Amino acid sequence: MSAPTDDTPTDAIPTGRHAAPPRPLIPRFIRAFALPIMLIWIVIVALLNTVVPQLEVVGKMRAVSMSPNDAPSMIAIKEVGKKFQEYDTSSSVMVVLEGEKPLGLEAHMFYDQMVRDLRADTTHVQHVQDFWGDTLTAKGAQSRDGKAAYVQVYIAGDQGETLANESVEAVRRIATESPAPDGVKAYVTGSAASSTDQNIVGDESMELIELVTFGVIAVMLLGVYRSIITTLLVLVMVVLELSGARGLVALLGYHNFFGLTTFATNMLVTLAIAAATDYAIFLIGRYQEARRTGEDKEAAYYDMFHGTAHVVLASGLTIAGATFCLHFTRLPYFQTMGIPLAIGMTMVVAMALTLGRPSSRWPAGSARPLSPSGIRSPADGTGSVPRPSVGRARSWCAPSWRRWSVCSPCPATTPPTTTASSCPRTSGRTSDTTPRSGTSRRPR
Repeated sequence: MSAPTDDTPTDAIPTGRHAAPPRPLIPRFIRAFALPIMLIWIVIVALLNTVVPQLEVVGKMRAVSMSPNDAPSMIAIKEVGKKFQEYDTSSSVMVVLEGEKPLGLEAHMFYDQMVRDLRADTTHVQHVQDFWGDTLTAKGAQSRDGKAAYVQVYIAGDQGETLANESVEAVRRIATESPAPDGVKAYVTGSAASSTDQNIVGDESMELIELVTFGVIAVMLLGVYRSIITTLLVLVMVVLELSGARGLVALLGYHNFFGLTTFATNMLVTLAIAAATDYAIFLIGRYQEARRTGEDKEAAYYDMFHGTAHVVLASGLTIAGATFCLHFTRLPYFQTMGIPLAIGMTMVVAMALTLGRPSSRWPAGSARPLSPSGIRSPADGTGSVPRPSVGRARSWCAPSWRRWSVCSPCPATTPPTTTASSCPRTSGRTSDTTPRSGTSRRPR
């Protein structure tokens, strides 16, 4: 007969709970009006890209000179033209005639007609330095073998700006479209022509860069998230933010708030794609991290906003502020980038902080493409991690870097009351080794 025991009953160990995360006004407003916010942004982007031409077209229309007009060399060349009353710009091109044989009478007739056409276009041509047409100076403008000759043409507009680009095209049209003798060809070269070609090549290469960039991003996202829906969601967000930045800069440039260059437009597109992709990854990564720790969808949304909003805002404004400082430089290559890049990055940040949050909330409530695998929502909707079943090996698949997480399987047990201390792999862990449903286990 066993002796009576006088064990005093002890109270049950209270379940540890974290205080509910704060619910600030801004994320609550964005969550409540998720669908209207998305529709408003889509309408704004559509209007910005339809009421004015595309950014590349506006860049050609509002192109500014990339030459430092306050440099001593630029001042000197304009002063020469002013003293001789010939021109007042820094742009000039060379028209070169080249023949398979020494240039003869037919080539001279073609040259004389071309010079007359150039002088007749007073809108684009200011002065033609006709050395080959004068018998006294013809030898100086002709090659030794007599197969080539040139004429220098001073055109309207400073090098790189819209008027100068139009003048280059006008000279090319006169030189190349006129019927030339057999074996004779005309070429347009020079600093102004090179600047115009640079703008054309820059605009054409930008399309290829965008296609390659989006292809690389798509492959990267598919490899990381292994979800077509998540990849498409990120790409849609990036395209919307890029279109918004391009449309806003095009609208302001079209109305002469600032000038544009091919360098500014190309850099804007590159930065917008990079920033929009980073911010989308920040948001999805933080949301998935919160879901893996057992938080429900709403708690994960607020945790995502609390953990990434200030990062996105600080990162975007830092880039915008740094690029805006380029406006105070003297070299036009950098000066023309300042205001357009700052405005474009501000637009990307604004869309990332408002459009990105509804985009993450909406699918999480339906198809759940942003919810990581292994997070199942039970019937009560708490979104807790799955409970271990009796007779099976248990494995808590929380991230291994959490000090309270156990990622190795425990041996099969039949009693449902088996404690964590009975698992040989978890011996020594005396607190907080089992995730609790509906509570956050992330360190604060």
